Amino acid sequence: MTLVAIVGDCTTTTCVALAAGWPVDDEVLILEADPSGGSLAGWLDTPNSPSLATIVANARDASHDEAMSTVSAMTHRSSSGISFVGAPLRSLPARRAIAEASMVVVPALAASGAMVLADLGRRDPTDLPAAIVESAATTLVVHRQHAASAAAEAVRLDRLVELVEVLAVSARDLVLAVVGGEPFDPAEITQHVDTSVPGVLAAAVTLAEDPLAAAVIAGRSGVSAGRLRRLPLMRSAAAVASRLVLGSTSAVTTPGALS
Repeated sequence: MTLVAIVGDCTTTTCVALAAGWPVDDEVLILEADPSGGSLAGWLDTPNSPSLATIVANARDASHDEAMSTVSAMTHRSSSGISFVGAPLRSLPARRAIAEASMVVVPALAASGAMVLADLGRRDPTDLPAAIVESAATTLVVHRQHAASAAAEAVRLDRLVELVEVLAVSARDLVLAVVGGEPFDPAEITQHVDTSVPGVLAAAVTLAEDPLAAAVIAGRSGVSAGRLRRLPLMRSAAAVASRLVLGSTSAVTTPGALS
């Protein structure tokens, strides 16, 4: 596995949690490809520049090796050990940079064998970056439940099904990650998606609903690195990362074996 595309809810938080919990020694790079704009530079207290826009401006017409040299030279490394390429802060420059990166940077990353987590954000199903999804060994669709209203959550599940339907056309291994256990059991959500779009999900996993860990990832201070690793989100993300590496993404259920 070299590229994991992450799309849906809480994608930036999920990317950082997975990168922090990745179980192998190889460096994991987060590629921020959210068209609404970048967040990671602010969250991880690094400069906004160079960004993905800087990289594509310097890598046009470059070979894969030259493009990778540019990526390596312009990768941010936070004090917490997270390596990332950030999107521009504003949506219009971010969207342009992502479109160009799909033609230059993504093919170079795919050819290099680098371990990349691509944060696609909460994408419109009609506006998915085909080059990134098609290059991904796994596409992780993150669905965070809204516990306050079962009726509202049912509407969001229909939108989840729509996203899965669109991804099914180009994604290879499609994995559903459910955040939170209310108002529906995660296995019920998996069953609903698997019934609506049969045979598409390779597996389903869960991530803990954990506001404290999410706040720390987004820049909150006062929580030690040791305590952060013990928080529910980080522990569940480490388990999901291990299953992604091993190709055994069955933390909740495997579609087709549901009761």
